[in-house]
Amino acid sequence: MEKIRFTPKARLIKILGEQLIKDATVGIIELIKNSYDADATEVVITMNSLNTPDAKIIIRDNGTGMDLPTFTKKWMNPATGHKEEQKENKERSKLGRLPLGEKGVGRFAAQQIGNHLSMITKTIATEQELFVDIDWTKFDDRSKDLSEIEINYEMQISKSFKYKKTGTILEITNLKSEWTIDEIEKVSNALRRMKSPFKGANDFDVKLKFEKCPEEFDKYANLETSDILDKAHYTFFAIVNDKGDVDYDYIFKMPGFKTEKQSGKANILTDTGKRFKHYELDSKVKVGDFLINLHAYTVDKLKASNIRREDLKEWCGVSVYRDGIRIMPYGERGNDWLNLDNRRIQNPGDKISNDQVIGMIEINQDENIHLKDKTNREGLIENEYYEKFTSLILGAIIIFEGILYDDRQKVKPKKEKTSNEKIAEKVSSVTTDLDEIKKKVEESDILAVTETAPLLNKVGQQVTELKQQVTDTIDELEKDKQILFNLAGTGLAAERFTHEFAKLISGAISSLERLKKIIDLNNGKIKKEVDSINGALEALKNDIRLLGPMFYIKKTAKEKDLNLREIIQNTISLQEPFIEKAAIEMIIEGDSFNVLMREGSCMQVFNNLIDNAVFWCSRKSEKDKKKIKIILDEKDKSVYVSDSGPGVASRYRDKIFDPFFSMKGEDGRGLGLYIVKEILDEKHFGIYLVTEDDYKGLLSGASFRIVFADSND
Repeated sequence: MEKIRFTPKARLIKILGEQLIKDATVGIIELIKNSYDADATEVVITMNSLNTPDAKIIIRDNGTGMDLPTFTKKWMNPATGHKEEQKENKERSKLGRLPLGEKGVGRFAAQQIGNHLSMITKTIATEQELFVDIDWTKFDDRSKDLSEIEINYEMQISKSFKYKKTGTILEITNLKSEWTIDEIEKVSNALRRMKSPFKGANDFDVKLKFEKCPEEFDKYANLETSDILDKAHYTFFAIVNDKGDVDYDYIFKMPGFKTEKQSGKANILTDTGKRFKHYELDSKVKVGDFLINLHAYTVDKLKASNIRREDLKEWCGVSVYRDGIRIMPYGERGNDWLNLDNRRIQNPGDKISNDQVIGMIEINQDENIHLKDKTNREGLIENEYYEKFTSLILGAIIIFEGILYDDRQKVKPKKEKTSNEKIAEKVSSVTTDLDEIKKKVEESDILAVTETAPLLNKVGQQVTELKQQVTDTIDELEKDKQILFNLAGTGLAAERFTHEFAKLISGAISSLERLKKIIDLNNGKIKKEVDSINGALEALKNDIRLLGPMFYIKKTAKEKDLNLREIIQNTISLQEPFIEKAAIEMIIEGDSFNVLMREGSCMQVFNNLIDNAVFWCSRKSEKDKKKIKIILDEKDKSVYVSDSGPGVASRYRDKIFDPFFSMKGEDGRGLGLYIVKEILDEKHFGIYLVTEDDYKGLLSGASFRIVFADSND
């Protein structure tokens, strides 16, 4: 058998640089990480003569540098794996660092920034420095193999590193693109957030300088971190482990309110209501302990805390740090990798959005060895370890949201005026003041004109406040619109599903009837299969018939005289698969009575209540007795829905009918009970949370009384 070897073309280097390094910002970060791996304590990035023919970017560090053997045998041989071996063997540097890189592609980051690289490097062991000159355009030649491209280097008298100084200087020229203000700002922000503010890499500092550049670039040289974290309204520090245990400290600090602190322990699996996929908390998938720091803000209280909205927008998001150095792109503007915004749209009352939180997840290479970078430096490899990692983070966030809920309600006035009411009030005040000014001007005496000045100042201030309130109102309307669009889309999709699926089932039943006429039904096996298909189609047809009234939204359905027992039994039929799966015993007691309502609305009332009862009963262990009891009381025109679940904690009893409040964690939108109450309020009916003591026969969990009598009578 003959043998052959791979002969990569020279342009492979270009492909690696452009495909594995996203942009210049990521390229610069990767080169800084190389300095970190070389035990540098300082890295200085100098941007010189940008957007001119002489433009260059110089990255200088004071690390250990490279000797000639390291350059020829390791730097010139990507993917040698020497850094990976260091990690596996826990070989730390003199400064106690494990290397951040491992695949050997970071050196190609320079090729993403410019077409020419000059490198000067020196170690403590040599008096001479190594000079390397690379023209990346040579690698564009498609006709040449990689082995045909030569790189110039030489050992020279040390000019850049005097005496015992060591380090590396990278000078990148022939830049590939112009640098706009947006790109400069992006690099500056990335460098500012590169180090964790809590567990940043020890003795490692990064500086940014501009020389012979436009003056507007100078302000981006300031890499000092903001004090916005110290002003956070809600702060959550926690250690999370593989089992979902969360050991936390929480601080509530809001202007005008007493600062409160609490510490505690919780478990993501048992305390959040979050449903995990089978592998997300698999005990065999070891992620390791990690730290989570969350800083959340109430947007309309930013001014009181002396926080600029622009600063929050710049810093918001959840970042991930390894050994104190940030992993891109988590936490970048617009990078909502945990889908926090989508969660808030589904349930805005008690969820935090990506633009309300500044988060830092801290991992390290000793504890979290299975969380590895993608080769293209675009985050972590998304495998089972990553899935478990993100699930644990979201679980910790749910615990945080549960703790801060009461404080958020405390900050928000019970009966706060709507934005429209505030605007109307302000317009009325401005109008009154303008009338007063007009009156004084018409009097045309010196005193009146003098008295007008304070009123004009007052009007100006009111107009400024009015503009801000209009802006806030627009923001609120946009958020409400998002929620309504989401819910409307769900309703439309459900209606279309029931309509189209009903036609398909009807067609399938007709086809099956025709099929019966042309096949041998005397064959036992064939008849059994046909009967099974027929039974399944009839069951689906019945389910769609039951769902239809709930989702028919094109026109308002007419009210009917409904038998409540029939409505309840139809609703139970919809929930039957879930009731059977959870092994719940259903009990219906009492004499039925009729009520005048729209069928779909009435079914929604019981469907939401039974759905909640099924959910909470299913959370109990198999050994526990799971029951749902429905009692019809014809005399009082009432129906009781009671379950044997965990019940409603006393601190939540006044909140359960509030829109978007939910105790289900990720599984709840907080709309079910709110919709039930709205439907009943429209008819002047009522719903009340009751206990075992309020009515004979109720179970130990949550119990609701629905009164089908006009409350105005």
